[in-house]
Amino acid sequence: MGVFDIFKRVRYYSPMTQVVLVGLVCFLCPGMYNALNGMGGSGQVDRTTGNNANTALYSTFIVFGIAGGSIVNLCGVRWTIAISGLTYALYSGSYIYLNHTGSGSFTIAAGALLGIGAGIMWAAQGMIMVSYPREEEKGRYIAVFWIIFNLGGMLGGVLPFAINFHSDSNSLSDGV
Repeated sequence: MGVFDIFKRVRYYSPMTQVVLVGLVCFLCPGMYNALNGMGGSGQVDRTTGNNANTALYSTFIVFGIAGGSIVNLCGVRWTIAISGLTYALYSGSYIYLNHTGSGSFTIAAGALLGIGAGIMWAAQGMIMVSYPREEEKGRYIAVFWIIFNLGGMLGGVLPFAINFHSDSNSLSDGV
C-alpha cells in the first residue's frame, strides 16, 4: 500500500470531487486575493496604486461578470477556470514588480485583467455549484465549497501576520 494509492480510488468525475477541486482553486486564487487586499493596499506604504488597481478590477468585473456565463458555455469550465486562475497569479506578481520598480501601471493593468478573469471564474464556479450536485445535495456542496474558499483568506491573513510579527518595516517583504 503506497502513499499515492488513495489517488487511484478517488472518483474524479464525482460531483463532490469536482466541488472540492473548484474549492481548492478558489482557496488559492480568490481566497489569497482576499488576504492580499485585506492587508490594506496589499501591504504597500502608499495605497494609491492598490486602490487604482481595485477600481480597474471592479470596472472590468462588472462587464465580464455578466458576459462570463456565455464565455464559460463557449470555452468550457476547465479552460476558463485554468486561464482565470492565471490572472490571479499575475495580479499578485504585479505587486512584487511594484515593490521593485515603483511603477504602478503594471499593477493597475493586472487589476483590469483580474477583473476579466474573476468574472469568468465566478461564472464557471457558479455553473459547477448549481449543475453538478443533485437538488438535495446542493446545500452540503455549497457549504463545502465556501469552507474551503474562506480558509484561503484566513490562512492568507494569518501567514503575513506571523511572518511580520516582529518586523519594524513599513511594508511587507516579497516573501509575504
